[in-house]
Amino acid sequence: MKMKLTRRIVASFSAILVVLLFSIFSLNAEEAHKEHKAHNHGGHAAADNEKVRCAVDGMMMKPAAMVKVEQDGKAYYFCNDMQAEMFKANPDKYLQTISVGNLTFDLNVITVDAYKMMMSHMGMGGMIKTDEIQEKTHYFSIYPTQDHGEIALGDVKLAIQVTNPEGETRMALLKYSKMARTYQGFITMPKGTEHEVRVRVTSPPVKISL
Repeated sequence: MKMKLTRRIVASFSAILVVLLFSIFSLNAEEAHKEHKAHNHGGHAAADNEKVRCAVDGMMMKPAAMVKVEQDGKAYYFCNDMQAEMFKANPDKYLQTISVGNLTFDLNVITVDAYKMMMSHMGMGGMIKTDEIQEKTHYFSIYPTQDHGEIALGDVKLAIQVTNPEGETRMALLKYSKMARTYQGFITMPKGTEHEVRVRVTSPPVKISL
């Protein structure tokens, strides 16, 4: 009888321990996700030598050279005042996150006109390739992270796919920028005010003899 009672006590203690560990793990996972968003977009007090990303175009710069905005209890950084005002007016329009397992894509999108204004404001108008943006309507930049840290995908190719409510789809291949550490590209968006956006990932081929 004592042996059965002891086993029941041990079993009950083990069940409670499992519940506590699961609760702690869930809290840690939630906090890690918050830290991921804060780290990439400046939600913490960044050190002077630590680069942070612009929440509109994804470009990395030192915080002292950027415009800081407090919104919803978080700090965001921008390359200039124009971008800060754009973001404050509609944050979800310029910054979205797509997660697949441990891999996360932070996605920024602006119009080509806003891109040209942004580059001019930063004194980088001469870097605009007019043939690359001809007849394009929007500029996308994407940067991948894994387990809340930035990663490089090597030879992996990324493309952006945009679909409007009528099912019309456009795709554009993205190029990796070593300077900004983002995948960037221009696309002519299909007509409509709301679109579905997907990131297409293509790995290098392997040869298999069957």
